[in-house]
Amino acid sequence: LNIYLLYKLLNVYILQYLNLSSTCCGATEVVMMLCALLLRNPPLSHLNLNNTGLKDNSLTLLAESLVHNSHLSSLCLSDNLLGDGSAHEVAVTLADKNRLQHIDLSCNRMTAKGLYVLIQSSTVHGRVTRLDLTGNNLTARQQKELVRVSEDLALVGTVVL
Repeated sequence: LNIYLLYKLLNVYILQYLNLSSTCCGATEVVMMLCALLLRNPPLSHLNLNNTGLKDNSLTLLAESLVHNSHLSSLCLSDNLLGDGSAHEVAVTLADKNRLQHIDLSCNRMTAKGLYVLIQSSTVHGRVTRLDLTGNNLTARQQKELVRVSEDLALVGTVVL
């Protein structure tokens, strides 16, 4: 990813869809620039950070910026290195006044503990219409239990395991 190009994006206020899939967004300087972009609250509605090497510490920074963004409705964080710490950060972000409706956290390193926190958070803050948690670190038994919890919370069709 060209840092200069990302810097230029900071000055584009009509940006609605940003696809940084399969780039090196996990690098600290890139994450910091993304945070600066999100803090400006651009009319960005979709952010794709699929397969960018994001780790828990990077998502902590991004989550703090997402709390202040009132336009983002779709966030793809699939196929990264995110664990249960990231699940907590996303849950905190959902608790705030944002517009996130579609969240893709598939194919990460989250366990049943982190995914349970996300499922509970999406229930309390009912804006989420799709939460993709497929391909994380679950045994068949844990997956069945989380499906049951999702059903009990009337989240069938919202949470995808």
